[in-house]
Amino acid sequence: PPTTRDGLIREAFTVCDKDGDLRLSSNEMRVFAGFIGFQGDDAAWAQEFRALLAESGTAPSAGVSVELFTTLVNDTSDNGCYCTDEELGLLLGRLQGAQRAWQ
Repeated sequence: PPTTRDGLIREAFTVCDKDGDLRLSSNEMRVFAGFIGFQGDDAAWAQEFRALLAESGTAPSAGVSVELFTTLVNDTSDNGCYCTDEELGLLLGRLQGAQRAWQ
C-alpha cells in the first residue's frame, strides 16, 4: 500500500479510473464524490461535475486528470474536495473491496 500522500492520491485516482484512460469521467468521479459526501441525484451531479471542471478550464468531456484530482484532493477551500491521508486510505479500502466484488 502507498505510504506517502502523493502515493495515496495516485492510487485513489487509479482505482477510480475503471477504464484506465488516465481521466476520470463523470461516472468515475461520482464514486469519489459520493465517498466525500455528495448526495445529489444524477442531474445535480452532472451540474456539479461541469462546474468542477469549468473552474479549472477543463471541458467536461475531457474528464479529470490525475493532476486536477491531486489539486482537488489537496484543496481545503469550498471549491476543493480535501481529504486527509486517513480518508484517502479508507476510500482505497472501500474501492478495492468493491473492485474485488466486481471481478
